[in-house]
Amino acid sequence: MTSGTEQGWIGTAAPVAGPGSFAKQRAGQDPLGRRLANGCYLLAIVAINFTLFRPSPVDVLFVIALALSVSSRQIVTRNMFIFLTLIAVWVFGLFVSSVSLVSNPEVSYYLLKISFAVSIGVCSCLVAAHWDAADLRRFLQVYVLATSAAATLGIAGYVLGIEELMWDGRAKGFLDDPNMYGAFLLPGALACMYMLSRGERRAIYGPALAWIVFGLLVSFSRAAIVSGLLWGLIYYAFLNRRNVARASLYAGFGIAALLVLVLLSVLFVDGLGERLAERSTIAKDYDLGHGGRYNRYALSIPFILDNPLGMGLLEWDRFFEEPIHNIWVSSFLNYGWLSGIAFTLLLMFSVSISAWNFRQTGNEALLAVSVAWAAVICCAFLHEAERWRHLWLFTGLVWGLNARHLVVTAGSRGDEPARPAGPEAISIAPQPALIRLRP
Repeated sequence: MTSGTEQGWIGTAAPVAGPGSFAKQRAGQDPLGRRLANGCYLLAIVAINFTLFRPSPVDVLFVIALALSVSSRQIVTRNMFIFLTLIAVWVFGLFVSSVSLVSNPEVSYYLLKISFAVSIGVCSCLVAAHWDAADLRRFLQVYVLATSAAATLGIAGYVLGIEELMWDGRAKGFLDDPNMYGAFLLPGALACMYMLSRGERRAIYGPALAWIVFGLLVSFSRAAIVSGLLWGLIYYAFLNRRNVARASLYAGFGIAALLVLVLLSVLFVDGLGERLAERSTIAKDYDLGHGGRYNRYALSIPFILDNPLGMGLLEWDRFFEEPIHNIWVSSFLNYGWLSGIAFTLLLMFSVSISAWNFRQTGNEALLAVSVAWAAVICCAFLHEAERWRHLWLFTGLVWGLNARHLVVTAGSRGDEPARPAGPEAISIAPQPALIRLRP
């Protein structure tokens, strides 16, 4: 048992009220505007699939959700304050490095696009700060719906040869490219695994998981597939850590079913076998050589050292045929040392917060969000991911989800085993509210 002045991840932890008093407190902090913000936010997640024109409906919905959240008794915690500070520093470096290049319409477009994507992270952080365990589960359910729709579009595009739903013979749905599409599907697969581990609607989430995985395969995104295998196995092993034998048996059946699915697809879908063989290599021609993807990381070091304020958007293209394809290196190279340091701290603290929140709550849905963030980040280390909406969405969730809310409400709705609400729960709030923004 710990004292009320024990330090949490950052700052002094605040006492946690019991479930009854928290319910009264929540009722007073859940006005119509906050419910509308949640609704817009969840609708925006489904709308991510629709990007046929810009600005797309998803951008409008996220902006509305952000505005509603700020105007509806928004709680601001210490973690959120640090997150917003790091994001502001990163964006500041982005604009300082590129302000002299805005005469180029493409640079202006990228500035706007990245700014919108980052604002989604801010929106996620603010909206999720008020969530309880039921809200978090609802988010996972909606994300499964969104990724199932995305997988359907991608599979239909690949099987039927619809050019608008493909890029270079690879499925992408309505998203910009197959790598973005593949990374978008990963959290949906993890959410299905969580639902199945809770024994919920297996007739729905089992086929949904298989469908999303198949949609991932036809993206032929090596980074997304490898990241999905790695983090999917880690999450599966953790969920089944108390019953390894049965988990191994189920995993064997799952792998066998996947192999059968791939085999049937190879037999009946023209060109699938050749494409799988082509994409199953660790390194392609454009990954190797002097100007290859991996060598560009080493070649970027002199540019980083010579440009402390960053080269600016699209300036790297003047020296190499391909972008840097690594969001962390890109932060130092394109946006300057300040942005690079801010992004490094963002990564390090995100891991710390994820570990702390799970230790305090034991909530496996919360762990699913953290693992999903890690899976998407791994993809971002091999691609231009600054504009990925789902990257910033899950980053914001990691920082915004409040362990205190999830602990107090857990178990009351059959979500997760509840932690004690008495003296042992005193140190469970690493994110005490600093500011309440009243309308």
